[in-house]
Amino acid sequence: MYASEPLVLELTALLKAHGVRNIVISPGSRHYAFTRTFENDQDFSLHSVVDERSAAFFALGLIQATGEPAATICTSGTAALNYGSAIAEAASQKLPLVAITTDRLPEFLGQMEDQMIDQRGLFDGFVRYAGDLRPIANKRDRWYCNRVINEALVAAREGGGGPVHLNIPIESHSGVRFTEPQLPDVRVITRHRLELGEPDWTALAERLGRERVLLVWGQGARPSERAAAALTAFTESFDVAVIADHLANLHLDGRIDNPLAFLRVAGATRPELKPDVVITFGGNVVFKDELKGFLNGSDHEHWRVDLDGAIADPFRTLTDVIQCRPEYFLERIVAAHADPVAGGTYAGRMLEAADSIPAPSSEHGELAAIGGLMRALPHGSSLHIANSAPIRMAQLHAIDHSIDVFCNRGVNGIDGCLSTAIGYAAATAKPTFMIIGDLTFFYDMNSLWIRNLPDNLRILLLNNEGGAVMHVPLPQEYSNTVAGRHVSAEHGMSARGWVESLGIGYSAAHTSEETATGIGWLTDLDEHGPRVLEVFSKKITDIAQLKAYYSTLTGGAVEPSAYQRIRRRGGRVLRRLGLR
Repeated sequence: MYASEPLVLELTALLKAHGVRNIVISPGSRHYAFTRTFENDQDFSLHSVVDERSAAFFALGLIQATGEPAATICTSGTAALNYGSAIAEAASQKLPLVAITTDRLPEFLGQMEDQMIDQRGLFDGFVRYAGDLRPIANKRDRWYCNRVINEALVAAREGGGGPVHLNIPIESHSGVRFTEPQLPDVRVITRHRLELGEPDWTALAERLGRERVLLVWGQGARPSERAAAALTAFTESFDVAVIADHLANLHLDGRIDNPLAFLRVAGATRPELKPDVVITFGGNVVFKDELKGFLNGSDHEHWRVDLDGAIADPFRTLTDVIQCRPEYFLERIVAAHADPVAGGTYAGRMLEAADSIPAPSSEHGELAAIGGLMRALPHGSSLHIANSAPIRMAQLHAIDHSIDVFCNRGVNGIDGCLSTAIGYAAATAKPTFMIIGDLTFFYDMNSLWIRNLPDNLRILLLNNEGGAVMHVPLPQEYSNTVAGRHVSAEHGMSARGWVESLGIGYSAAHTSEETATGIGWLTDLDEHGPRVLEVFSKKITDIAQLKAYYSTLTGGAVEPSAYQRIRRRGGRVLRRLGLR
């Protein structure tokens, strides 16, 4: 029988799955549940060595003799320190030593707890990977521990091998019951590094087989002709739907290019469209939350293809990391696939569902202004979009394939968005447009003071007197009344004085007609020099329009003019609270 402790079961099962059979145990009670569990599984070869320093060197000898990883495990406190010398030697010899140290709970550190030192990062500088686990009390804990253990055991074998460290805080080592008859099924993550040899492309292709595949192409530069050709061949060989937002700069016929709206609809009304395999390329996507919602509850694998080889697991379903360029992966998979899926139904149903979603149509406000500019952008220009509401609203509108799109989406911050666009414009002759909200603009407004501001810069400034996106998750009565004080930094400022003082062309718009005229002025390339069009609206109205659009897509009883009723209802709340 195995210990009825989820963390013990997870670690034991993953050690077996990754081929770690030799375990060197030093005496102690903190790791009792692990020790007895190992004893009850005949797949492990156990070795008892009292001195932890000797135990770790003993493990090195096992590794040298077998060519396979070996693990050590010890109790908490200074016992762990004794592994240091052998870990340093393992690092030098590139030997896959898995050092497991048990520990007290971290909240007891510095509280005069017996037999406790700070074991976090104890072997930094010598190990390839260091992971701190936690007791498993829920699904998120299990996902976290599974990922960390997988990362450690994958890292131990790579680059010729090397030591790794897993630190395991344990609340109590007494009262453990051994009632589990078998180990649980655990997710095993495999990293395929080309530097270690080519993956079994045939096996990977067979795993895709006739599965429903969703390929997510993330943020990046416009794909090369080779990558585009490889992707086309891949879609002809497998039943694959391709989804990408504007930041991917991927212009493939048949791709789903309205992911924000589509995934909201599919997640709410089309569960049968969930994929069997998700393959991700490139950087971040704007629709990550919507994609997570769509995938929730589905039994799918996630394959991540990226040169960095990182075990990034946003959907908590990662099974494979293939460390190579997208085009290389696509070419090898297609070449290894002997049974192309002609006319797959999954891709067709996905695209049909996406194409049936209408673009937003709204009255004066952020949503309409963004759409108006995106439709009017000159052919071959570049578009920078600031984070927060603008980058999300921009995904709801189509864009010409000749336009490259950029955003500081890596960490999704508002600082520096305008500076980045100015730097880009300074290095190219292409007309460079910027869509930016008021808080983001005022945060970075000094960038307009940069010497020799490029003449090819045009800015659409959306001023709705605060951070509108912060109102999306708030209760209606709070959002419409006092949220502006601290949540969304409500203000009554305009950029006009600052912009004109710098000699930059300026125009303001307060209505749909003025916005249309202003967009014509902003996109007029016959006139040179930087320009700013400031469109004024109300944040509560802007968010109400967005919510009304989403509600209409998912079958909610919200008509196009619903934002007006929401606004009136907010007014009644204001009067009731004596704020109007």
